[in-house]
Amino acid sequence: MRIAVFVENRNGVGLASEVMKAPGAEAHSFHLVTADRDGDVAGWIEQEAAARFDDLKVHNLFQVEEPITGDEFLEEVGHRIRAYAEQERVDRLVFFNDQSQRGRRVAGALRDTLPLVLVQDGHLDFHFKRTDPGLRDQNWYYGSSSPAAVCVWGPATAHHLMFRSPDSNVPVHITGALGHSDDPQLLRAARSAAHRHTKGAGEPLRIVVLDQPLSDQRKLSRKDHREQLTELCEALTGFGEVEIKPHPSTLRGHLDWLQTLPDVTVLDESALLDAGSLDGYDLAITFFSTTYLQTLRAGTPLILFSPPALNIVFPTINHPLLRNVGTVGELVDVTAELQRAGKFTPNAHGEPVEHFLTFHDDVPSRVLRRIEEAEVPAARPVTRRTAPVEEAAGGSRADRALRAVEERLNRPRSLAVLGLGFSYVTGVAIPVLTYTQALLAQNPVDIRYFDLGVYTRTEDVLADLADTEVVLINSLAPFWRSPLANELTEALVALGRSVVVYAHETEYVMNFEGEQHALRHAEMVQVLPKVKVLCVSTAQADMFRQLGVSDPVVVYNTVPQDTHRTLARRTPGERPRIVMVGSMQDRKGLDLFSRVAELAYTQGLPWRFAWIGHRTWRISSSTLLSDRVEWMGALSRDRVREELADSDVFFLSSMDDPMPLSVVEAVQQRLRTVTYHRVGSREVLEGVPGYRSFAEYTPAAALDALRRVLEEEVAEDEYQDVEELFDISAFTARMTAALNLAGPEAAARALLATAGTSDAAEGQEPDGETAFAEGPFSAVLSRHAKYLNEDFTRHFTAGRQDEALRVGWEILRRRQPVDVLIGMAEIRASRGETDGALRLLSAAAIAGGDRGRVWSEISRVAGELGARGKAIRQLARKESVRIELSNRSARLLKSD
Repeated sequence: MRIAVFVENRNGVGLASEVMKAPGAEAHSFHLVTADRDGDVAGWIEQEAAARFDDLKVHNLFQVEEPITGDEFLEEVGHRIRAYAEQERVDRLVFFNDQSQRGRRVAGALRDTLPLVLVQDGHLDFHFKRTDPGLRDQNWYYGSSSPAAVCVWGPATAHHLMFRSPDSNVPVHITGALGHSDDPQLLRAARSAAHRHTKGAGEPLRIVVLDQPLSDQRKLSRKDHREQLTELCEALTGFGEVEIKPHPSTLRGHLDWLQTLPDVTVLDESALLDAGSLDGYDLAITFFSTTYLQTLRAGTPLILFSPPALNIVFPTINHPLLRNVGTVGELVDVTAELQRAGKFTPNAHGEPVEHFLTFHDDVPSRVLRRIEEAEVPAARPVTRRTAPVEEAAGGSRADRALRAVEERLNRPRSLAVLGLGFSYVTGVAIPVLTYTQALLAQNPVDIRYFDLGVYTRTEDVLADLADTEVVLINSLAPFWRSPLANELTEALVALGRSVVVYAHETEYVMNFEGEQHALRHAEMVQVLPKVKVLCVSTAQADMFRQLGVSDPVVVYNTVPQDTHRTLARRTPGERPRIVMVGSMQDRKGLDLFSRVAELAYTQGLPWRFAWIGHRTWRISSSTLLSDRVEWMGALSRDRVREELADSDVFFLSSMDDPMPLSVVEAVQQRLRTVTYHRVGSREVLEGVPGYRSFAEYTPAAALDALRRVLEEEVAEDEYQDVEELFDISAFTARMTAALNLAGPEAAARALLATAGTSDAAEGQEPDGETAFAEGPFSAVLSRHAKYLNEDFTRHFTAGRQDEALRVGWEILRRRQPVDVLIGMAEIRASRGETDGALRLLSAAAIAGGDRGRVWSEISRVAGELGARGKAIRQLARKESVRIELSNRSARLLKSD
């Protein structure tokens, strides 16, 4: 097969080389094609090709400095790529952008005659502050040129492409990102849960500003772009050394202007700042860019700055090294916190990295397969705007009647997931993260995550959930550990919201937490019967029925698709290895596991025992930690998979566990499994060869179960059947049904009924809004309260009034310091906001502090409020004089 790859930059050459490394690629011939009349771009592409390939040449459709105008050049691109494809007998064409000036011409010229495969080469999942016609970035329209296939990085891009238009058959394939999704270093960084700062508190920072050609790309005016950079650099130089790295495509005029900025170092725009180079910086700042993948690899905190005038916004990603800000003031606050406390303040909410980047270890093979299978798309039928859905969809009268009823259900299309942290470090978040990523890739559902731990008021949570139809609370932990969860759930139910709790807790945990948080536990027991409860096993559902939940739904759970999954050996070795995966705590059966290891040793069995998991404080003094066990500590998910594959039996020693994910992973790797009788896994594995349970929680009973399971072979068909029960697609279907959320077919019919093909061509949704519209979160971030006054003073002194008010309200949510109240009142007064100023002065009057000085300050600010402040000013002056006289009298009496 002759495959042409149309490249417009160095990155395209690198992506082509990745595809050519895929197994089976040698059976095809690849041809690099570009279109450049000036010579610079073609020169860069040829240099990159020479560095990556031995004899692969780049064909330029134009002669350098060919006498042709700009408009003629773009018109000619389509003609010449078509002629090239015919002359070279090209079977497939791969390109990376169908909305660039050249890419659009290539797509228009070839899409009806040649299978075109569009491969995502950068981050596309941007949000927009305003979505009026003409304001969207070209990324919005990515993939709308009707290619034969689109290979995207992750579910968020797939969601956008599939549900942007009424076409329900968009050929979108989630392959992962070439060079990123198959990088183990990036996978570890994406699932990291910590920021490790190397500088001491108060030391100067080394900061890099990763500039972009915003004015050249017409995303900001030149004036706004330069004003923002000037203000940003002035604010940052007080925290240390500031360097600016221009984008390689930046024009000379802007490069010359950057040199005029004081107290900053401008780096060479052609220099590459990869993960190794970024590792030396304490902080990086950019507007919106794929560079976040490199900063994650480097472990460098990144601030994504979206000034008010910039319409395009980088999505909010929940990661300890990423933070979105909208003003210079917010940026300064985060930088100040990093310098003085060594703590980076990340996003409090947001989607995980894996909503945007799916990890696979065979990305090139996945992309190549889509290239090989691509076919020229069939001509799309013309659908009139006024055509009824029944006519467009076809079918019998009975089918049309059923669809008419289904469309009236109006299933929800927005989901909020509430919890206490969302990361792959703990098992409680893994099923819901895996589900929502699959949901995002298949259904037209807008998903948001909210960490209840960063809120202080129920009103703030309700405000952030104002536009959400379904609220999913992940686990019971928020009810015990957050002071807001019970009150919030009651309020949501009262508002008529659909509230669902996805429970993971065992009976042991319920009893333990009930003793630790007795009052909140009692409130939770009162709340649970009012909401829908999803369970991971039938035994857990029975437990909730005893608590008054009338109809708990068993959905089981799932695990993510890891980058590799090696099967365990079918026949045990001479020294069978028995492994357990779980945190080291008593309820996981530390004592039992140790005593089984000791018993096996005393009986002369050549068995090896290993435990994978971090040590916790929940280990009693009487618990045995046997020397016969290899205590391996916490390992990465990849290492856990490797250790399971190198074992013969997975021995889950937990006293109770509703449906442990570790057993699901053991089943996936065809590993013999033993659990206690009360563990939920028995419900789905009982009677399957390769699985045994023990009814008595004793070392002898467990040892007997291990001995028996080692004597039998794993039943492949039945293990496969159990694996399919926990498969992501099956779990997604169960969860979506339980939550009553919209599915892709219903959404496509609804869109078809309200939108014509002309809207789809323009990338416009029926309501004129994007599914990614964002509102600000009102949560209080986890910042040191003692520094907030310092931040308020800095903004107030610098004249950044909006920033001072923002920090001021954050302070007032925790306490009411008089200086902040007076300062905020002064800002309101200067703006003519009399009512707001009066309320703040009233709060200052009843707050503590030096009363004489407080009334003096109230008098001063009231003087700026005109007639309405006159009475307050007079009262304040009288109080100030009275307090001064009282203080003077007290001093005189004391001196006597």
